[in-house]
Amino acid sequence: MPHARIPDFSQPPGFVALDTDRLPFHADPILAALDQHAEAWSVFKAAPDGEAPMRAEDDADSALMALLGTPCATRGGMLCLIRHLRWFLAEEAPNAVSHGDAWAIVQAREGDLSFCLGVEPVRRLPMALPSGRLLGPTIDLRPPLSPARYVGRALAAAGELLTAIAIVAGGSVFTGLATLI
Repeated sequence: MPHARIPDFSQPPGFVALDTDRLPFHADPILAALDQHAEAWSVFKAAPDGEAPMRAEDDADSALMALLGTPCATRGGMLCLIRHLRWFLAEEAPNAVSHGDAWAIVQAREGDLSFCLGVEPVRRLPMALPSGRLLGPTIDLRPPLSPARYVGRALAAAGELLTAIAIVAGGSVFTGLATLI
């Protein structure tokens, strides 16, 4: 009977499943925590010298801890939190030591949410060609080239080109002579 309703016994009685897709985006509690942290951080950065920066720093730290402890209720809230945490990690990188354990928690939360949503930065590995050269995004750890090195590289490329032309031309001449025999 295709019209029969079979009850779902996988959940205990009285259990109510929350459908996070039906929760309106503006009702996500993470948005309020994001606003609170952004405001506390900007107050801390604008605080004048004296006692005010210490209080502002305490407020910013407590807002950060509240932000890290607030759950995301929607996918949009998760994306907003990832963007905010990436901004915070980039902005506060020089002061990472002063944040202590909170810095590691911020990195872990950003990494977990990025992995969960699949919004990790794409990192392509370089492809090795048969000649040994690498194609693709690579990190160049060599020092910047001096003008003398540019000339040296240009001469090396010219030598390779001349060698290739000699091999092709020589092969053509030998093929032509072989056909005459």
